[in-house]
Amino acid sequence: MELDVMDFEILDRENYTFKQLKTMYSPAEIEGIKSDYKKHWQKWKELNLTIVRKLPKEFAITKPKIESWTNGWNLRNHFWSAYRSDNRQNENACLAVLLNKKQYQIYLMFQHYKSDDRNGSIGAYNALLQEIADWSRNIDINDYYIWPQVEHELEDHLPLKDYLTDQKIQVEFQTRLAGKTFQIGKILMKDNYSQIENVTSATLMELMPLYQQLVH
Repeated sequence: MELDVMDFEILDRENYTFKQLKTMYSPAEIEGIKSDYKKHWQKWKELNLTIVRKLPKEFAITKPKIESWTNGWNLRNHFWSAYRSDNRQNENACLAVLLNKKQYQIYLMFQHYKSDDRNGSIGAYNALLQEIADWSRNIDINDYYIWPQVEHELEDHLPLKDYLTDQKIQVEFQTRLAGKTFQIGKILMKDNYSQIENVTSATLMELMPLYQQLVH
């Protein structure tokens, strides 16, 4: 299963809340919007279920957590899935895949939402910054980016190669974390993607050594 431009563009809206949409569209039109969202989200779900089957069995990731297309009050402005090893479901760190109107991301992250209910500290996660240079020697870092968790997902993120080659940028980056964490991964733009299943599974495998270093 592959993405197409419409999978990005379905997420490109000015209004996402059902309260606002009800003032703008008829009930029939709203049902049409919901039907389109569900169709693209179902494709997203199948894509992620296909990707997880491509991962090596030793990673012990049998099922991604696929976020719903709505939170009950709003249409999502992105589709998101988390990949955690079966014995690490209660940890804040995870691998993730995200699709928004601009880009497709495959990345490592610390999930701050309800983080007090899970294991894993911000300090232990951010210590991975000291490991990235060694880790990066084993992969092609083209299309890889690194960004503070507080940076909006639609901003243009910092290329990893720029981060790795400039100590001043590294110092400034750590200041920008502002008590939060960083995210690192591959980003493919809406107009420049292909072989999405294989690229995603390969990138998750590349990121796995960083994820595995966080085992408690």
